[in-house]
Amino acid sequence: MAPRPLRAPRPHFAHLRSGVLGLALLMGGCATSRPTPGVAAASPDGADAAHAVGFTSLSYTDGARQRTLKTVVWYPAAEGTRMEEHPTSPIFVPFVAAKDAPVATAHARWPLVVLSHGNGGAAINMSWFGAHLAAHGFIVMSVDHPGNTYGDTSPEGYVRGWERPQDFTALLDAVSKDAVWGPRVDAGRIGAAGHSMGGYTALALVGARLNLSPIMQGCTAPETREHPGCDELRDVDYSRIDLAVARASYKDARVRAAFSMAPGMAGSYEARDVADIDVPVALVLAQGDELMPHEQNGMHLAKLLPSAKTVVLEDAAHFTFLPRCTELGFKVAEMLCRDATPGTRGASQARTLAEAVAFFRRTLGGD
Repeated sequence: MAPRPLRAPRPHFAHLRSGVLGLALLMGGCATSRPTPGVAAASPDGADAAHAVGFTSLSYTDGARQRTLKTVVWYPAAEGTRMEEHPTSPIFVPFVAAKDAPVATAHARWPLVVLSHGNGGAAINMSWFGAHLAAHGFIVMSVDHPGNTYGDTSPEGYVRGWERPQDFTALLDAVSKDAVWGPRVDAGRIGAAGHSMGGYTALALVGARLNLSPIMQGCTAPETREHPGCDELRDVDYSRIDLAVARASYKDARVRAAFSMAPGMAGSYEARDVADIDVPVALVLAQGDELMPHEQNGMHLAKLLPSAKTVVLEDAAHFTFLPRCTELGFKVAEMLCRDATPGTRGASQARTLAEAVAFFRRTLGGD
């Protein structure tokens, strides 16, 4: 039986709040942080982990667009490497890795996953995901997206979401020429992953197009401009935004698979916006997503991508895909620590990580 035609969903703009993820770095990311009592530190070294994890920081320059790409790398570390806790923020549980450790020599080259953070977030706060993939045989690289990262964000920076996939195209160009990392990366095995606007970014790298028209119309129309999701977007000068440029393709043929968690803009896609996707896609959706109601957003996108592997986490909310929270986090950033079912973030993330490892092993190969 042919599927029934979809009604165009009413656009939802709550996920556009500029800077809401800035709370994720409240008080800075350099102070020592302890896990919530009774909750283990976020660690990739589970029973099935094949490698210790190293991490390091890099910086590349995209001269054509005059953007500096501050980059975090998680990678399989040499056997016997000693790992320790590293804080990202006092509101989040630390991750476990070894700073600047030697790269494992089990393989000459490793598959690469580029990883994109959400609106106003930061690369380092994706460590719960990046470190886990590294423990299972992947190099993972994430950038702080200029104009849409903690400490450097604005409504126009968010609206210009099409810059994000170009950041990774520039990153891949730079890595290919990097004397250290170029020889470590298998250029034939590259995937993308991300959360929220990072989820859009991963999809854009494999052919999805950004449809800004509903955002512009909804946040400037008198009857809807007071919608809470338009708080910092109603005053954007949209005359400065070229909607044709926004909706162009930023597909990068080097990216062979996309893993998208609670993808941003999900309710605004039309069929033509995803028609160019011809590689494997996995969608991990939060049934209790409070910013992008599940049926009108995640499931709308899933129906447009019938060949995608779709996983629905019943207990998850939009920010379930941020690190687990410390006791302080629950006190000062409750929104970022809230799950649809309290106390289930660990289980939801474990399912997500298992799906990610299986997906990328199937599509890219690996340990």
